[in-house]
Amino acid sequence: MVKDQYLVDKLKQNDLKTLDRIYLTYKEEFFLFAHTFFIPSEDISDIYQETIISLYENVQDQKLEQLTSSLKTYLFAIGKFKIYKQLNKNKKIYHGEGIIHVSEEMKVFEAEIDDQRQIALKRSWTSLGEKCQEILELYYYKGMTLNEIQEALKYSSKDVLKSQKSRCLKQLKQLVRGKYE
Repeated sequence: MVKDQYLVDKLKQNDLKTLDRIYLTYKEEFFLFAHTFFIPSEDISDIYQETIISLYENVQDQKLEQLTSSLKTYLFAIGKFKIYKQLNKNKKIYHGEGIIHVSEEMKVFEAEIDDQRQIALKRSWTSLGEKCQEILELYYYKGMTLNEIQEALKYSSKDVLKSQKSRCLKQLKQLVRGKYE
């Protein structure tokens, strides 16, 4: 069992004191991390609050039942995705260098990605099929829902799209591992 699992278990029981403790424990470190993206403090505050709310909702909606990483890694992955969405909304991130921002779901999306892994991810991204790039970019980079992607790419069902996205993630993980090792 991951060391922070007991915190998730307490959140399952609606223990709001635990939520407050989590909020205070990671706040300062998250702000330092988010400042590296040159985001104003008031935006960071909003993003952090949204991140904490997402964590709580994920536990309550049973999307998060068992941690596979530390709570900090999980929390920062949510936060990093929200930061990228904010930057993208403000048109401060450009998708010109073949860079993709992916979620913690892939274990590639961590609080800090070292240079070698970033290079491996870029190379792997270019090796990935065009359809996979399109699906992953729409889902992770542009923040579209599966329903929106299904409509945009004319998939016959959401389940087919979900399976395709899963295969694409698996393929990208394998490519990254091959280039990183």
